[in-house]
Amino acid sequence: MSFFLHSNRHILAYAFSLVLICFTPPLYADKTASWLDDITVSGYANLVTSSPNRAPTTLELDDLSLFVSGKFNRWLNPFLEAEAYSMPLWKESDGAQFNNAQLVIERLYNDIEVTEDDTLRAGKFLAPINHWNIVHAAPLVWTTNRPVTSSYSRANYITGVSFRHDFDALTGHALEVYWQPVEEFNHKALSSHERHYQSVSGARWIAHEDLDYYLGIAFQHANVEHSDEVRNSISADGNWQHKWFELESELLFTQVDTDQSRFRGHDWGGYVQMAVPLVEHFNLIGRYEHFEFANKLPATDTALGGIVYRPVPRLSFKLEWQQTQGSIYHNQTGLYSSIAVLF
Repeated sequence: MSFFLHSNRHILAYAFSLVLICFTPPLYADKTASWLDDITVSGYANLVTSSPNRAPTTLELDDLSLFVSGKFNRWLNPFLEAEAYSMPLWKESDGAQFNNAQLVIERLYNDIEVTEDDTLRAGKFLAPINHWNIVHAAPLVWTTNRPVTSSYSRANYITGVSFRHDFDALTGHALEVYWQPVEEFNHKALSSHERHYQSVSGARWIAHEDLDYYLGIAFQHANVEHSDEVRNSISADGNWQHKWFELESELLFTQVDTDQSRFRGHDWGGYVQMAVPLVEHFNLIGRYEHFEFANKLPATDTALGGIVYRPVPRLSFKLEWQQTQGSIYHNQTGLYSSIAVLF
């Protein structure tokens, strides 16, 4: 099995970072207790079956993630997420596939609690562009396929710094700003992401976030790597949890400035998704999404319907059919299923 890492210097960086995480804590921890008590190890796995129209059925381990975090004091709160992804296990007509895997450091950062309401984060972390990107782990989202609106137009990861101020801890009212001055550290292959980014800055205002509902507005300015393309995005996303249903939506507009030929000067789109609890931990899922691409002439219209079984919050079984018209570059028509578990 081969693993695709970008360079030896990145490997050295991983090793050095892990040493810092594993061996720095004893210098700061309470001498009367083991510093290992302040370390948490967890993760998740996501096994996916895909049967798109006019394409072979496949089975792959889409994600296998390991989380290691530490809570030592206000200055030292490291977090590491290492992920193996897109590991094919079986393909129709070809049989078993145990010949490939990709490894990435998805998150590696430290949080400093400047005050009770202010947090400074430095390293590689998830861009706070919307709620879906922050949650992102397969067992915690309703569908196997992610909406195009939630990820396509913007940088999903930041290598740099962020600052978060909480106005009201009870309502979740907060403001977060972030800045990436250089290219992303250990990014995923372009087969998994549309583009890489040289520099990024942005902010997200969370108007409200609790168990009943959330509402956020985000802005991002990004320079695409090895290109003159500049992308300015604004979006609003929200979720409302009622006794009889959960409603989620996002709207996005991205201005695309470049000398390269484009069908449009922007990306724009949005989706509406509803989850309805049925009986015995079964949930009915429905979603509709419309998205227009700057570099593709036809828009994408996708309708999705499915069933999710969650016997416990950390485990989910998903089965869904999605029908896509227009551009089929993303979220192709077909039947999809997955098993996702947190451990």
